[in-house]
Amino acid sequence: MQAPSLDPTLSKLERFELFSTQQAYYIVACDKNNNKYRVLKIDRTLIPSNQEQQHVGESNTAEGSVSSSEQQNAATTSPGDGSSSLDAFENSVYSNRPLSSFCMEDAHVYDQEEIQEMLDMIHNGNKNVGGLRPICKAYGIVGIIRFLDCYYLTLITKRVKVGSIGGCAIYSIKSTETFPLKAAEMQSSRQGGADSNVNAGGGADPSSMLLSLWNHGKRSVGLGLTNREIAELRYQGLYQVIDMSKNFFFSYNYDMTRSLQDNFLSFTSKPFPPPPQKDMFSWNFFLTRELEECTTSLTSSYWILPIVHGAFVQRKINDYGRTLNLTLMARRSRHFAGTRYLKRGVSDRGKVANDVEHEQILHDETFSGSKGTFSSFIQMRGSIPTYWTQESSVTMPKPPIILNRIDPTYKATQAHFEDLMKRYGSPIVVVDLVKQSEKREREVIVGNEYRHAIEYLNTYIDETHKIRYCSLDYSHVSKHRNLNVSTSLNEVATWAVNQTGFFCSLPRWKITKIGIEPFTEEDCLEARLLS
Repeated sequence: MQAPSLDPTLSKLERFELFSTQQAYYIVACDKNNNKYRVLKIDRTLIPSNQEQQHVGESNTAEGSVSSSEQQNAATTSPGDGSSSLDAFENSVYSNRPLSSFCMEDAHVYDQEEIQEMLDMIHNGNKNVGGLRPICKAYGIVGIIRFLDCYYLTLITKRVKVGSIGGCAIYSIKSTETFPLKAAEMQSSRQGGADSNVNAGGGADPSSMLLSLWNHGKRSVGLGLTNREIAELRYQGLYQVIDMSKNFFFSYNYDMTRSLQDNFLSFTSKPFPPPPQKDMFSWNFFLTRELEECTTSLTSSYWILPIVHGAFVQRKINDYGRTLNLTLMARRSRHFAGTRYLKRGVSDRGKVANDVEHEQILHDETFSGSKGTFSSFIQMRGSIPTYWTQESSVTMPKPPIILNRIDPTYKATQAHFEDLMKRYGSPIVVVDLVKQSEKREREVIVGNEYRHAIEYLNTYIDETHKIRYCSLDYSHVSKHRNLNVSTSLNEVATWAVNQTGFFCSLPRWKITKIGIEPFTEEDCLEARLLS
C-alpha cells in the first residue's frame, strides 16, 4: 500500500517587494526558487486625492443632497439604529473608489531576466521624477484595508520557521509594516506647493515652503485637523494596536485553516485551483477580500496567504528507535470573537465565543522521512452554546452567570450543532467540564441549561447520530482524595476516541465491535471512496 504524501502541487509566491513611482505602486513577487515572477500594479493616478474627496463633499452639499435640517436630525439619531442617516451622509460625501478600480494584476508570468528588464524600463521612464524606488521587502501580504481616507497595505517583513508538516514549512510572524497607498503626487505649482516645484526642476518658492512647514508643524501636534482626519488617525491607532508578532502563523504550501485529513485529500486529488481556505479560521479573511477581487479565480491562491491566530508547538520524540514528530495546533475562529467575560455563550447564527479547534498530529518518519505515516485527532472547545453572559467588575473577581435570553426551542444551539455536523460528521461527543454542584449556584446554572438543550435536540435526532453527552466535574475530581484527575480524563478520552475514531494516512489496524482487526486493501479503497 503506497503512503499518500503532502508534496505541494502549487509553487506559491514567497518573496515580495514593494516599489513606487510618482504614478504607480508595484508589488513584485516570486516563488521560492526565483523562477516565476508575478506583478500587481496600483495606479496612483486613479486613487482619489484629498482635494478630490473634499470637492466631492462640497459638490454633494451644494446640490442639496442632504439638507442642514436632515444633518441635524441625523446627528441626533441614536447610535443603536445600525445604519443612521449620519453614516449615510458621511459615506455619500467621502466615497473612495473600490480597490479593483486601480489595482490590477499583470497576466504575464515573468522569469528573472524579463522582470529585471521590466523594472529597468519603468525606472528609465520615470527618471525625471525620481525613478523606481524600492520601499520594502516582505514575505507575504497580510491584507489591504481602508477606513475613511486611503487604502493601507500590510506586509509581513519578518518571519521565523517554527516547524514543518510533511515537508511543508510553518512560519510565525515576527514583524509587519503598514504602508498608505496615496494618490499620485501633484506636479502643478498650483496644487503641489514646495515639493512640486522641486520635482519640476525649478527652485523652491520660500513662501510656499514656509507655509508647507507651518501646516506640517500644526498637524504634527494635532492642530488644524478636520473631524474626518481625527477619526482616520483614531482608526489607524486601533489597527496598529494589534500585535501580530505573537501567535500568528502561516504556511505557503500547507493550508493551516484545514485539518490534516482535509489537506491529505486535497494533495491526493491535486485540484487546480486548490480548494478555498476555511474562512472561519483565516484571521485575515476580511483584509484579503478586495485583494482577491483584483485577481482571477486561477491566480488568487498565489497572492492570498491565509493567516491563523492560535498556537503551534512541535517536538521530536524517540520511541525505542522510532522518530516521531508530535505537533499540537490550535486555530481560533474569527466568528463571535472577543475577550473573556465580554463574549460568552452563542450568537443567533450558532457561533460560540472563544471557538478554538485543537489538532494533535503524530508523524512517524522512521522509514519514509517527510512522507512517513501521519495520524491526527481533532477536538473543539468553545463557550457553552446557550444564551448567557457574565458582567465583568473590578470588585467582583467571579461575576455571576446570567441566562440573558430564553430560547425554548434552542434555535441557536441547534444551529451550532448543525455546523459541527457539517464540519466533522457524527457522532459529536460533548464533554462538559463545569461544576455539577455548588453551594451558591454559578456554573451549575449554565451547565443545567446546556444539558437540557442537548436532551431537547436529541429528541429530534436519529439514534445513530445523537449527541453523546458526558459530564466531568473537573473541579470536584481534582479536589477529591480518592479520585485522580489523570485517570478520569484518560477514561473519558478513551471513550471519546472509541466513539469518533481518528485519522491515519496509512492504517494497519481498525477498531471494530469485536476488537482490533488488520486494515486491508479493501478497507483502504472503501475509505477513499467515502472521502
